[in-house]
Amino acid sequence: MRIGFGLMAFAAAAALGLSATPARAATMVTYTTVGTFGSSGTNTFTSGGGDVTITFNGITTQTVSAPSGISFGTFDTSATTAASPVAVSDTFTLQLFQTAPTVGGPITYVGSLTGTLSVDSSGAYILFAGPFTQTIDTVSYTLTEADSNTPGRADLVPPSVNGGVSSVEGTVAVAAVPEPASLALLGIGLPALICGLRLRRS
Repeated sequence: MRIGFGLMAFAAAAALGLSATPARAATMVTYTTVGTFGSSGTNTFTSGGGDVTITFNGITTQTVSAPSGISFGTFDTSATTAASPVAVSDTFTLQLFQTAPTVGGPITYVGSLTGTLSVDSSGAYILFAGPFTQTIDTVSYTLTEADSNTPGRADLVPPSVNGGVSSVEGTVAVAAVPEPASLALLGIGLPALICGLRLRRS
């Protein structure tokens, strides 16, 4: 009985060693993004005879410490000159490429541009379809935009607000991987626990 109890105590201590392992350092993640409107095949959308212009500026080689909030890029309406609202409609594809800690991608978010836009007012927005969380290797990217309480919705501001710039926000996180020392403790603890249980039953 005492032998079995001792083995189980040792196993418990070994298991606790998993949580006692020092926290992993933050992982540095490097990524880039590009965006394309369906009608032009470029990062620029125009309408109203050129009176409305929306440009997507992707992220160029951004490095962040994960977990962290990130930007997927910005929409810029500053070149819009329409005095009255002009209807806008198009498809939009946002892609993200990762270069560190591993090379991978792209992950793709597909959305639709809808609404109206002028110099002083905007009812325009991009509505992205899910899934909003996508993964490259152990790194997960989540698009967190939810304007007007609608998941995936990113409202665009007119030129008169914030210079016409709207950021597409998200987060990045890295899945935890057990440290070698923790795996070793687990490998010792589990057999000891099984042995202890057998001794107690005999």
